[in-house]
Amino acid sequence: MPSYGQVGHEFFATAPVSEMLRQSLPISAAGAFRCLEDADAWPVWLEPVDLVTWTTSPPFGVGTTRDIHIRAGTISETFYDWDDGHRMSFHFSHGAIPGLRAFAEDYELVPTGDDTCELVWRYAFEFGGVGRLIQPLFAFGFGRAARRSVRNLAAFLTENTERYA
Repeated sequence: MPSYGQVGHEFFATAPVSEMLRQSLPISAAGAFRCLEDADAWPVWLEPVDLVTWTTSPPFGVGTTRDIHIRAGTISETFYDWDDGHRMSFHFSHGAIPGLRAFAEDYELVPTGDDTCELVWRYAFEFGGVGRLIQPLFAFGFGRAARRSVRNLAAFLTENTERYA
């Protein structure tokens, strides 16, 4: 499996592709965070994830690792920022996307009321070499899937509020 660059929050400002999505969620930030910790929930709302496996035992924090399984194969992630109930951020460490140099995601939960919050999801990536040729296509496809996924998450949490309350 190819290895990817270790990046952090600075990558969102320097990556050739960097996006931010916002989505209101019908649950507290703490409840939404519990959902983000639930490996079984990710494949329900996040396209194209088929399976999530935490490879580090709880309690989770900086240095935690997990694998996500997509149609193309497995991607290993390493968390570089973790603030329980508020934020989790990771970069891909290695995986099944040829030509990818670096990829990072940041999930921040901002309280907007007692039982509501806003998800601010940032993602950034860079392809290298001939992979740069597919970067615009990957950006388009990932962006479409990401926008559907945040709506899927809101719908999932509407139906499962008590599960994460």
